[in-house]
Amino acid sequence: MTIAMMIEVMAGKSAAVHGLVHDATPFRFDEENTAIDYFGKLLEHAGYNYYGTERMYSGVDGREMNADIFFGIVHYQRLRHMVSDKWQVRSTGPVDLLTRQPIKGRRRGGGVRFGEMERDALLSHGCSYLLQDRLFHCSDKISTSICQSCGTLLGPVTEIASLSYEKSTKCRLCGNEESIKSIEVPYIFKYLVTQLASCNINIKLAFNKV
Repeated sequence: MTIAMMIEVMAGKSAAVHGLVHDATPFRFDEENTAIDYFGKLLEHAGYNYYGTERMYSGVDGREMNADIFFGIVHYQRLRHMVSDKWQVRSTGPVDLLTRQPIKGRRRGGGVRFGEMERDALLSHGCSYLLQDRLFHCSDKISTSICQSCGTLLGPVTEIASLSYEKSTKCRLCGNEESIKSIEVPYIFKYLVTQLASCNINIKLAFNKV
């Protein structure tokens, strides 16, 4: 595309100096009769450089620049694309009911999704805290209970006494009440653990004692 545009600049320049309308249909030129040679000879016939370059003068002090600058006329067509019709950004908004992550799509009030390529770019630059902010804090962070004894997310349950209405949390897998802790994880991870449990696959997490 860049080469075609440079040829178009030479064509526009030669058309302006000779008052011509050039035929821009494809396959008009070939390897023996190239477009560059055709338009170059037209420019040379008008007294310009064969390659479309010109000597320019400085707009500051009027001195001639010691460089041949490619210069010419090219046609641009204005397209009706406005930034106000295309901008897509959000701070808060609707989330997906299944994954609890921000939805995508400008019409639905969503933002530009942060994908694997963007993740790899931040990893290559060592921006781990920014990556944690985008994919965790600003996405689907939740606080959930976990049993440190058996390392399960699905075991802890909260029971309410019928008379005193006191809440007590224990693990329904190992029955331990002292090892229940609260951690922050992405909701999609808990959703994955739930889906694997439905396939009879149990996920156990290991913890470092602090």
